[in-house]
Amino acid sequence: MRLRVNLLPANGEERIAIPCDFRRYFISLLKQVLDGTEVAERFSVEQPGFSPYVFSVSFKRLVDWDKEEQRFTVLPPVLMEISTGIPSVMTAIANGVLRLYGKPVVLGLEVDAFSVPPLTRLTDEMAVFKIKGHAVLRGKEGYLDPSASTPAEIEEAINTHLFKRLEFLSSIYVPPGAVSPVAVVPELSSYRKGVCAHYGGMITTVQGRMTLQGSPASLQFLYDFGIGVRTGQGFGMLERL
Repeated sequence: MRLRVNLLPANGEERIAIPCDFRRYFISLLKQVLDGTEVAERFSVEQPGFSPYVFSVSFKRLVDWDKEEQRFTVLPPVLMEISTGIPSVMTAIANGVLRLYGKPVVLGLEVDAFSVPPLTRLTDEMAVFKIKGHAVLRGKEGYLDPSASTPAEIEEAINTHLFKRLEFLSSIYVPPGAVSPVAVVPELSSYRKGVCAHYGGMITTVQGRMTLQGSPASLQFLYDFGIGVRTGQGFGMLERL
């Protein structure tokens, strides 16, 4: 289940200056969206565990990148896409977005429109995914650099957090379903190292296309909840190609 939210400058500007670590502002937006719901309780605990959703943020076009000021200039609209496999969570998100419709939210933006794309159900045992923006994979000694990691290490990181997320979500919500390990198909994948500004620092990420093989339930879980860690912070959303 996915929801797409279009945001436009409240002042009608044709260009937007936005910090390179913009994801933290959209984390704040989700806090506004979920305010007063049971899902929002995760924002008030020291260790909230795994997010029950994943989101991504994209722009119509990147016009300029000021590396010294760590700022992008982009053309609107700004598109925020949110995904989950839990109906009650999507209901809370959709109701919250509706409540904020037409109101200023973050970075001088306001909610202009929102839509629900057709439901995607994965039924095959192999799928080609595009990582929307960046994904973060944590290995045994920190975040993985995909250019210096084997497919086996990438797989281990994906599967470790797949099962940890499933266990955590099943303890709070209705279990999303049984999953099994997935495998990376290197010859059909094209991923690379990325570097992303986040909360004042830089983190190593994965970008590009990844072909995964596994049960339809496992592939659906990754599609719904994202891949890797920090999915509730704007990393790891997948688009099926």
